[in-house]
Amino acid sequence: MASRVRWFFYLVSLIALVGCSAQPDQNIEKKGLKIVTSFYPMYALVSEVSGDINDVRMINSAAGIHDFEPSVSDVRAIYDADVFIYHSHILESWAGRLDPNLKGSSVRVLEVSKTLPLERVEGLEKFVVKEGMDDSSLYDPHTWLDPVLVGQEALAIAEQLSQIDPSNRLVYEENAQALKDKADVLAETFQQRFESSRQKTFVTQHTAFSYTARRFGLKQLGITGVSAQEPSPRQLAEIKEFITTYGVKTIFVEQGVSDKLAKSLATSTAVQFKELNTLEADPKNDLTFLENLEANLTILADVLATEEE
Repeated sequence: MASRVRWFFYLVSLIALVGCSAQPDQNIEKKGLKIVTSFYPMYALVSEVSGDINDVRMINSAAGIHDFEPSVSDVRAIYDADVFIYHSHILESWAGRLDPNLKGSSVRVLEVSKTLPLERVEGLEKFVVKEGMDDSSLYDPHTWLDPVLVGQEALAIAEQLSQIDPSNRLVYEENAQALKDKADVLAETFQQRFESSRQKTFVTQHTAFSYTARRFGLKQLGITGVSAQEPSPRQLAEIKEFITTYGVKTIFVEQGVSDKLAKSLATSTAVQFKELNTLEADPKNDLTFLENLEANLTILADVLATEEE
């Protein structure tokens, strides 16, 4: 009988120990920073720079960034985070209006593109800014479509994270430098490809690819401009004339963007369509950001290489 009692208490003790070990220790602090990012390019770059150190999330994974407005839950997630990282107040205008002090939040808000050499939108290079005007809207924010600038942005992210989390500076710097090295190799590879292209001009639905064109010595003609607004009849007529004059055979359209007007243009000019992703939305694949960018550049290079001048 005594042995049965001892065995009973042994089982009870064992179950109790197992039960305790399965419960999370509320006193153990979670590792790393809680980082919220604005959209896919920022999420991808911050994730690569952070490695497995931080918890990185994004609030806008599917929608286009130009007209996006965060929900109440999105804003709450930002104020609950340690760090919020966005690209540019030109693009994510709502992000520039965030004020953690109003919410009693300690979140650090980082605008990464401040460190990048932004170029003015084509056609506005010589626009004179008058006193009292904000000239930020004159600059093109689509730097993530240029591999060299992607590498520079990775280094900027590493530097800003290091200021917040200096104990992991070496990891951030090494990861960012590795990404930059790959980005520079990608740029060099496609520099050679585009130099041998027969056609240097490409037509897109809106001018998101100005940095791509500038990096590789190409000429971009946007149907709807940076804001993605519909072109006027006069603009369409000018584009038709351009296509005829320069022998453009392809119009690059963007995923998720209506191509009704572009198709109308193609009917009258006999051009074909190819999808060229602006990489604003999460492509929902297992590729890295640079691999997705490489796939994009390959589409552009393949088309231009087959077109006559």
